[in-house]
Amino acid sequence: MVLPFVTSIALVGAQAPSTPQDYPAAGKPAIVTLVAPGAQPRTALRYAIAKDYKAHMDLTMLMNMSMAMAGGPEQPLQMPGIKMGADVQVTNVAPSGDVSFDLAFTGVHVDEAGADPSIVAMLQSLDTDFKGVRGSTTMTNRGAASDWQIDLSKVTNPQLSQMMGSLSSSLNNLSVPLPEDAVGVGARWEARQTIQANGVQVRQKTTFELVALDGRAIKFKMTIEQTAPPQAINNPSMPPGADAALEQWTGNGGGTVAIDLTSLVPTSETTMQSSMVMSISFGGATQQVTVGLTAKFGIAPGKS
Repeated sequence: MVLPFVTSIALVGAQAPSTPQDYPAAGKPAIVTLVAPGAQPRTALRYAIAKDYKAHMDLTMLMNMSMAMAGGPEQPLQMPGIKMGADVQVTNVAPSGDVSFDLAFTGVHVDEAGADPSIVAMLQSLDTDFKGVRGSTTMTNRGAASDWQIDLSKVTNPQLSQMMGSLSSSLNNLSVPLPEDAVGVGARWEARQTIQANGVQVRQKTTFELVALDGRAIKFKMTIEQTAPPQAINNPSMPPGADAALEQWTGNGGGTVAIDLTSLVPTSETTMQSSMVMSISFGGATQQVTVGLTAKFGIAPGKS
């Protein structure tokens, strides 16, 4: 559920393309459309979070990347497994059920097995700064989160600042956007949103299927489709005079998610595959580069 956070390692900054009418603007809540209401009995699904709610959350990522220049061989790159921790605390619950809460990251652990030592060292060096990252948002009782406010004032590492630039959009995926109508087992609905990974706008459609409903405990299956229109890329690591443009982005995946409507931390497992084609122009020559990514993501309640 946190794919843009990862892919921002490859893409940093872009000129935003226009957003089609069936997708919201980047950072805005998803547009939810009910496809099938499911079997009887049906109920309106709503979050109900206590004012004194506190929890710890663990996020895990495991991914493999590949890169190929036009006409050249594919170069695989195994990234290390990453586990991040965060504390969640409610700050206010409105009469409408809207809940405001804070997120404080507690650190990052890197699995060194089989990974490039230089990448491991780079990620491990981010741990101290990572512990200074804070965020806050307000979520409706249907799981629609407003723009996240991310405080990077204590972050001194520029690499972490670039990576965290996409995190506000990624965090909107922590909650499941719920339909307005009452639903039962077998119900299906779509959630369309525009994710901004450091300025690169990706359009994501997630289809949820309700597979189990027991009081406030709910389980879903989900499928994910991603596309992105051509857009300019402004990467500060490139030499002066170099230009880059995204030509194509496609992605798909799926997984499972279980939520308790009294909790802000889901239990989810997601697998994604994506392919990006971009062109880089420098010194009068243009080179096409294809980047592939296979990633597994997990979110689960943890111990602080």
